[in-house]
Amino acid sequence: MSRSKVKNLLLLKQIHSAVSQIKKGKLDKALETLDKAEKSARQAKTTDALYYILFTRGGILYSAKEYDQALETYEKALEVGSDLLKADPENSEYQHYMGTTLSNTGNLLKKKGEKDRAAESYSSARRIYSELITKDPDNTVFRSYAGENLNNYGLLLLESGSFDTACETLQEAVEIYGKLYEDKPDNLGYQAELSVALSQLGDCLKNKEYGKVETAKKHLERALEIQENLLVQQPENEKIREAITLTRKRLEGL
Repeated sequence: MSRSKVKNLLLLKQIHSAVSQIKKGKLDKALETLDKAEKSARQAKTTDALYYILFTRGGILYSAKEYDQALETYEKALEVGSDLLKADPENSEYQHYMGTTLSNTGNLLKKKGEKDRAAESYSSARRIYSELITKDPDNTVFRSYAGENLNNYGLLLLESGSFDTACETLQEAVEIYGKLYEDKPDNLGYQAELSVALSQLGDCLKNKEYGKVETAKKHLERALEIQENLLVQQPENEKIREAITLTRKRLEGL
């Protein structure tokens, strides 16, 4: 949410202060400041500022692994965001923040074992980002967030045994990250996300039907190649090591 839209000077000062505290790693202080800012925003009935505040607080709590509080905050943000979109349904900035909030809410619900609700959140985020990409197909931010949501949604579907929908979702993630990687081949984030999508799609195709085993193998081998190249560049990255172990395990299962 653009802070330039915030007219209330007290609110603006509080938001700037919170952002500064986040950059300095003072997350407790930032949360205190955001609590004050939320009260100010509600008193001033400044809906767009309130959403930005809730979204930012949810992100801090998520990063701090305070998952219950993060979920509660994101659910409040979704209520406020829904009001914003009702008033301005074509606002791409509001749509983007709603898509991200829904995707993060899906992640949190999955952690709590609420898979059906998580799937609803991921699916809603998918629809929002699909609309955003249709309107602005060259927007790398929209495509990157869409791909991340699809990776998470696809994994949930895969773990739930919904192989047809999972494979379709993961194929879309591969296409999105494949294009991002093609445009910026040196971007390590795109490489990592593409490898995740390829590995999960390979696992999905392996489970879906025996006729897709060769295709599954190709996806898994490509995922492993990307991950091993990433490890050369980031030898201390444990997440890459874990991804390699998982992809190899999937290959061994063919």
